[in-house]
Amino acid sequence: MIFKKVIFDEKRNEIYTLFQSPDFEYVDPIKHFRESFIITDISEMRRIIMNEKPTIPIETIEMFIEKRAIINWSIKLKEIHETQVPQNLISLLTANSKKEQVKLLKNLTISTDQLLAFIIKAWTDHGFVFSQYRSEHLPKGINEENMPHLVEIYEGEISTVGETIFSEGHLKQIINHRKGVVSKFFDNNKTWHCLFLTFNSINGKEKWNEGHPHCHYISDKFGLSREDVVKQLKGKKYKLGNLPHIDMVD
Repeated sequence: MIFKKVIFDEKRNEIYTLFQSPDFEYVDPIKHFRESFIITDISEMRRIIMNEKPTIPIETIEMFIEKRAIINWSIKLKEIHETQVPQNLISLLTANSKKEQVKLLKNLTISTDQLLAFIIKAWTDHGFVFSQYRSEHLPKGINEENMPHLVEIYEGEISTVGETIFSEGHLKQIINHRKGVVSKFFDNNKTWHCLFLTFNSINGKEKWNEGHPHCHYISDKFGLSREDVVKQLKGKKYKLGNLPHIDMVD
């Protein structure tokens, strides 16, 4: 399920529409992404059309929008199926040892489109259901209630929506030092694989691989239970050892 939140910025007379997916487990990824895509596509088309103040009945508009969103999803799904996924990434799903998995990941680079295609292919071709977990932790001593609704830092400039007790300099520190992890799990019976990124890794800020956005990899072959890995990734800190990574090109 995708949750929608609308925030009005009185200073700029602008509306922000936010979509967020809560944690989910063991789903058919095609059904999950279909729902997410159609909900967001309908919302965006509705916004564009209603801004033009159309004179036709709202029921007609809604019927058109829904049909168009379903067509758009069919086009998107076709693009996903046609996206080439690196063979080494596919081979991870059937590798029998940690050593073999680490070897397959060496110098591997993927795009976000290829990652999405891999999620779908892991399900359709190999029967791996999909789960995703997200965690975000502000620096110690920071109460989320004192944060504005939105904070954006772009090219060093900061913009906010909503009231806050913090100065712009303090907000920059909070945003730059927060901790966050998004982890994607693939399960087939007792076999599981996990790709996860942190705010630092996706921004290329980890010292050992600075300047290179990447995600990390771990699986059942690394000697830890799935439950322990999820618990650690949901926590403020994790200790999973020296893990292989995959560079993200976009």
